[in-house]
Order: sequence, then C-alpha cells, then structure tokens
Amino acid sequence: MKTIQIIFTLLAFAFFSNAVFSQLSSGRIEYDRTIYWTKIMDELPYLSKEELARNKLTWGKDDKYTTQYSLIYNQNASQYIESEIQKEKSDQWSWRKEQLNYYLDLEKKTRSDLVEMPDKIYYVESPEPSFKWKILSEIKEVSGYVCMSAETIDTVRKHKIVAWFTPEIPVSSGPEWYSGLPGMILELDIQNGSCVITATNIIKDPVNQTPTVPARKKKYKIIDLAKLHELQTSYINQCILSRRNPYWNMRY
Repeated sequence: MKTIQIIFTLLAFAFFSNAVFSQLSSGRIEYDRTIYWTKIMDELPYLSKEELARNKLTWGKDDKYTTQYSLIYNQNASQYIESEIQKEKSDQWSWRKEQLNYYLDLEKKTRSDLVEMPDKIYYVESPEPSFKWKILSEIKEVSGYVCMSAETIDTVRKHKIVAWFTPEIPVSSGPEWYSGLPGMILELDIQNGSCVITATNIIKDPVNQTPTVPARKKKYKIIDLAKLHELQTSYINQCILSRRNPYWNMRY
C-alpha cells in the first residue's frame, strides 16, 4: 500500500513539475553543511566508552562545524563548489582551504571532480555513479519545497545516506556527489545526523552563472572513481589502525 501511495505521489509531483519546468530547470542552490564531531567520533571503533564520554564533555555544545556551498545547475549539468560566503571566510584563515569542485554532466552521465586527499589533489573522471536508492514514504518541506525521502549506502565509509529530493526542481542532481533521483536533492542526512547538508536559499536563473567543468591542471593526478575509492578505503583503514580520526584530513 505504501509503495502505491509513493508512486501516485511521484506521478503528481511529475505532473506539477512539467508546469514549472521552464522556471526551475536552472538556478543556484545555497547549502549549509554541518558536521557534528562527537557523533563522528562515536563511530570510531578504537575509542572506549570513557574516551567517548570525555570527548562529549570536552566538546559540549560546540561540536558542530558549518561550511557553505553552492550548487549551480541547468538541464545539462551541475557544479558543486564552495560558496562566495565561504570563500570570504576561507581567505581569512591561515591554513590551506580545501580544494573541491564537483561537476556532473547530465547529458553524458559523466563526472569530472576535484577531490582533495591528505597526500594530493586528484582529478576524478568517471561515469555517473549508480546509487541504489530506496524511495521511502516520508515527506517534508525543505526551503519551501515539498520533498520526498530516499536512502542509500556510502559503500566506502559504510554510512547510511538519507536524501530529501523534490521533483518540483526537475534536475537529477544534488550536493556533494549524490544524484540519480527524480528531482533535486535539497537535504542530505549522513550517518544519522553526523553530517547534515541543507538547502538554505534557491535562486532561479542566476545571472552569468552556468556549470563549468573544472580545469585539468598538471598538478592534479587523474584517476577514476574506482581508484579514488581504493585510496579512501586504504586511508580510513590506516587511520583506524593507528587510532586516528580519518575525517580530520579527509572529507566525511
């Protein structure tokens, strides 16, 4: 019964989406990305209950860290980058800011991403990943849009991913590297709230803004997605063995 209700809801959204396609098929979405360090540390297998309790006392209510990103999209492509607000903040920091630029070609179903690892920056070229999404029955509003929920698994980090997507924005994309749903992802919940990425502002038809493929510079090592996953898995395992939190230096 739930499955039938979900199908009818998707069909209703799809019908409505056709009416607003010309208005919402291009734009810019601003996202807040908040990580909660005590929740992340709860996952680390080498920490004792006493160490976890001490960490929670140490961090208190100051364990969250928020950064801002922008998703520029149209019918053909999307690009996820650091927002202008975040760039201004980063310019004031003394340490080196993260290099991040995720590009999805919606026509060719390919990705061209700049991904920073502890050792170097990689240029990752690959087909668009085929996530095994399971459509759920929950519905809620995110940034003024009615969203449905779906879940999948990050097979590298072993995280549960819950996405809230809206067919009202008829572009199959979203923040980070997630895509493949019948509409735009406006919120991601990673590993039961350890990291939450939420749309805070949606701008229709932004002036002079279109998705752009990241430049391929000599300093970037070109690899495919399988190699990136291999590097990420190896780094996580090394950190766990040496009792270090891998997400201090690698994106959660």
